[in-house]
Amino acid sequence: MKKILAYIFISVFMVNMVVPLSQPVVAQSIDELKQELEALEEERQNINSNASDAEEQIEENEARQQEVKAKIAELDEDLAVTADQLETKQNEINVTENDITTIQSNIATTENEITETEAEIVLLNEEIEDLMERIDERQELISSRLRSMQRTGGNASYLELVFSAQSFSDFISRLTAVSKILDSDKNIMEIQKQDKLDLEEKRVEVETKKADLETKRAELTAAKEELESKKANLVAQKQDLARIQEQLNIQRANQSDLMVQLEEEHAELEEYKVTLADQQEIKRKEAAALQQAIKNAEAEANKSEEQLGQESGDSASAGSGSSGGVLFWPASTRRVTSSFNPNRVHPITGVVRPHRGMDIASPGTQQIYAAADGVVVATYTQYDGRMNGYGDAILLTHYMDLNGDGTKEQVSTLYAHLRSGSTRVSSGQSVSRGDTIALMGNTGVGTGQHLHFEVHFGGWAHANAVNPATYLY
Repeated sequence: MKKILAYIFISVFMVNMVVPLSQPVVAQSIDELKQELEALEEERQNINSNASDAEEQIEENEARQQEVKAKIAELDEDLAVTADQLETKQNEINVTENDITTIQSNIATTENEITETEAEIVLLNEEIEDLMERIDERQELISSRLRSMQRTGGNASYLELVFSAQSFSDFISRLTAVSKILDSDKNIMEIQKQDKLDLEEKRVEVETKKADLETKRAELTAAKEELESKKANLVAQKQDLARIQEQLNIQRANQSDLMVQLEEEHAELEEYKVTLADQQEIKRKEAAALQQAIKNAEAEANKSEEQLGQESGDSASAGSGSSGGVLFWPASTRRVTSSFNPNRVHPITGVVRPHRGMDIASPGTQQIYAAADGVVVATYTQYDGRMNGYGDAILLTHYMDLNGDGTKEQVSTLYAHLRSGSTRVSSGQSVSRGDTIALMGNTGVGTGQHLHFEVHFGGWAHANAVNPATYLY
């Protein structure tokens, strides 16, 4: 697009340099005015030809924009898929983290149970030791009783003891004593038997506790291994998520770059179309102004030599009245906020855009003045779709000795960003140097109330712009 703009603007620049500057308009010469009109018509035809060529380039540009839009649409689909994958992965990570939390809770519970079991085993082992001591003591007593019975004859000895009584009361006493001995032996045997059973049960209980402990330890080990595996999977999933996020960010950055490029191309395309249309309209109106100048010159040619001399003197006086070609300051304030700069960075877009004029700014009501005698070529508003970005504006054409070398030539001045509805002139109207033509405003593309003032040698065209400060009073 920039190559197209450069091509068209260079073409217009060459035409303006060859035609308007090489053939200055001298009001006293009808022939030269006709030549200027012919040159202006030729320039207009060149613009039409360039516009036709540009339309082909615009169509190619629009086709490429469609391709870019298609790529952006495809990228949007990829972004949607990636976003779904990102959401799925995040859900999996959330589930994994919940599982890890559950396992950690189970591990804590198992460890508490193991601690309690180990404490129970310690107590059980102490009980077993006490029981074994009692069994051993009782076993020793039982063994002693058996050895005694063996030496004394056992039950026969007890009968002999009973029947050897001297009296009935002695018999009863001996029988009671023997019964007690036998009951005691029986009781000892039963207790011994029960203790042995309890010992066996406690041994089984200890073995069971130990087995449970080993099982719990095995479960704990397995749970830890599972936890470590879960953690490893979580780390891997997070790495996958990071890669997906990086890919998503790259895709979004690419999309943003494509969108910026597309918007810039659209802006340049629209600006270019408006520029061509405006130039064509301006050239048509400038041609009409020159035709009127020719009619005026022909009428003046019919006057007497004295009248022509007087007119020549008046013209010289008018020229000196214009301060020898010096332009009148175009605003009621002299505060300059931005000078003529072909390499200026635009304050709104941040892109290098030539500033083909100077900005004069001040708050409040500020008058805007005509910089020299001239004719209103056109007036514009921010809503009429013309002069894109300039807002309310006025374009004047002057025929004056701007360089002070005695040669009059066409000079154009532009007054932009005027207050909405404040324009006091209309197309085709003649104005005088210093006339109030509007008020300072902030219409169009701007950063605050100011006047954007341009000066062009010849007709209004970007290539013809010069630094206004060089010629202002």
